[in-house]
Amino acid sequence: MTTVTAINIPGVSAQDKTKCISQITGKAGNLFSGECIPNGLWINPSYGTEYGRLMRIAIKAAANKDDYDTAFINFSRAQAISGVTDSEVRRGLLGAILAKSLQKNPVQGYFPSRIWLLVTGEFSEGG
Repeated sequence: MTTVTAINIPGVSAQDKTKCISQITGKAGNLFSGECIPNGLWINPSYGTEYGRLMRIAIKAAANKDDYDTAFINFSRAQAISGVTDSEVRRGLLGAILAKSLQKNPVQGYFPSRIWLLVTGEFSEGG
């Protein structure tokens, strides 16, 4: 005989799973509305200086220049150092791939830089 105890966590419902705190406004938002932007990519210092350099090149290329080819190349090189389990480099690769695909095949209402931002949390700091 197996006994299963149900645990009810107050305040967490199916509806709450789509809620988040907007980093821009600091107010509650909805994940699917585009109000909530993830934290920027974390450059793990334990992978070394070359990894950090490649990550910074990739992020700057995508965020400041919309150059997703350069971003993809440098994220791939960084991944060769950190390995395939590095979720930050994978998020960068995903952002670059999605943004590049929208550059090649535009979809009305979707912009490469916005998709990049929503996936990676990285944006242009001007210049």
